[in-house]
Amino acid sequence: MASTESPAASGWLGELRDELDDLDRQSLRRTVLTPRDGQGETLSIDGRELLNLTSNNYLGLAADPRVVEAAADAARAYGASVSASRLLCGSTPLHEELEGRLAALKGQEAALLYSSGYLANLGVLTALARPGDAIFSDALNHASIIDGCRLSGAETRVYGHGDAEHLAELLAATPARRRVIVSETVFSMDGDVAPLPSLVELARAHDAVLVLDEAHATGVLGPSGGGAPPPHGHRPHRG
Repeated sequence: MASTESPAASGWLGELRDELDDLDRQSLRRTVLTPRDGQGETLSIDGRELLNLTSNNYLGLAADPRVVEAAADAARAYGASVSASRLLCGSTPLHEELEGRLAALKGQEAALLYSSGYLANLGVLTALARPGDAIFSDALNHASIIDGCRLSGAETRVYGHGDAEHLAELLAATPARRRVIVSETVFSMDGDVAPLPSLVELARAHDAVLVLDEAHATGVLGPSGGGAPPPHGHRPHRG
């Protein structure tokens, strides 16, 4: 049977195979691991019992019987899907209750739920900044923050990881209509904490909005699990 691939497509597929082979040679090809026993502190993979240090289930709540039963109750009451965006008919009393509780936990006026942290960063940054503005982003910020900066169309200036002096230099050297400083509070790869007092001071000095990604701080830091406590008198935009 004759091939239906065009010469251009065949060449392109050949290049992709070569790239995959190159990743294999460098042991860099990604593969999916499928645990057989949920997301507890240990995982069974390929017959081996492994200590789980890879998930975000820091508080061990994913398999907590109370959480599982509450999820089952919600599914029985509202079905397996809300079947629409919240702007149409997909909002439920559970959304509003959770947003109220999160706002109280964070000490903020209100909260807005997104379906993932990635989408939250895309939505927040594209709402706050646009062409003519400037975003100042930590060098080790998550990929979702990087993509949010790009999609906003604003000028993005990257400062050295946790380097408040470098950030100050960039702020002083960058004219812009509006300025946004964005940082994780607890960084997902190394677990270190951003220099929050310095970020707050610089945001005040340069009339900038400070956006904090608390994906890895919520439930972990703070006296009530509300995340990294901001310096007194400042309420940054937190997510």
